Amino acid sequence: MEGTLTAKPNSKKKFLTGTTIFIFVMLFYPVGHFLLMWFGVNINSILLTFQWPVRGKLEFLALNELFFNYETLFLSFKMESTQSMFLASLAYFVISCLVTLPISLFFSYFIFKKIRGNGFFKIIFFIPSILPLIILTIVYRYGIFSNQGILSPMLNALNINVASLFIDQGARWMVWLFCIWAGIGYNVILLTAGMSRVPREILESCKMDGVKPMREFFKVIIPLTWPTITTLFILGMMSVFNVFMQPMFITQGQYDTMTIGLHIYQASGGAGLNEPATLGLFCSIIGAPIILLVRHLLNKAYGDVEF
Repeated sequence: MEGTLTAKPNSKKKFLTGTTIFIFVMLFYPVGHFLLMWFGVNINSILLTFQWPVRGKLEFLALNELFFNYETLFLSFKMESTQSMFLASLAYFVISCLVTLPISLFFSYFIFKKIRGNGFFKIIFFIPSILPLIILTIVYRYGIFSNQGILSPMLNALNINVASLFIDQGARWMVWLFCIWAGIGYNVILLTAGMSRVPREILESCKMDGVKPMREFFKVIIPLTWPTITTLFILGMMSVFNVFMQPMFITQGQYDTMTIGLHIYQASGGAGLNEPATLGLFCSIIGAPIILLVRHLLNKAYGDVEF
């Protein structure tokens, strides 16, 4: 109809729609959490390395002494206690990656193949992953290895003093034994989940071709679960820097069981936060490129397989 005014369609959509508001609300927490708990904490940690406690309060160093904390750290490398701490921490790479992980692989395959007794082993391995670490250490330290522990009759029959197990050189071995025992369960959970994704058609084909279990394990299972193995290997490498609760609960860091993580945890109490912050940043600078390089090399070991 002539003369009738028709409304032009609005070419610009409203910005604040219900969908946009919903997206902003859902992103607010994760973005805020990242900015506060990662970005803020790490920036503050870097700033702490350029500060020094004065009258119980941290103050920035003068320009000519700006790297004093790093000089102090490098000088501490000559101390026997620092060398012992680094050696004790490096031992967890061997424990996690070269001992616990291979053992976990074999037990995971044992459970995956549903060999007789696999249900019993599931309980043994999964319980340590469910219980809090402090409960596990109490059970391990006082329920198993003590004068009233379940192993005390056998140890006494072998003329082994139970109390001496956690002092001197024996303390390290007892902490390492606990880490192996408690770590296997966590690895088994992830590895069995990875193995369960292997297509049944491949396993049935191996069975029809007469492939023996060990050959199937090394030639089929490991390549197809390699991403999970790589992840656990990288986590094992990171244990060099973040293991602290095990030696803290079992030996309180005594008898050469002090680790980098435990030292940073203990030194973080009080005003002298500059020293643990400097050590932590140094470990990050040294450890991050090594971990990324190892991850790159592990990813090249087997090609990507989609199934």
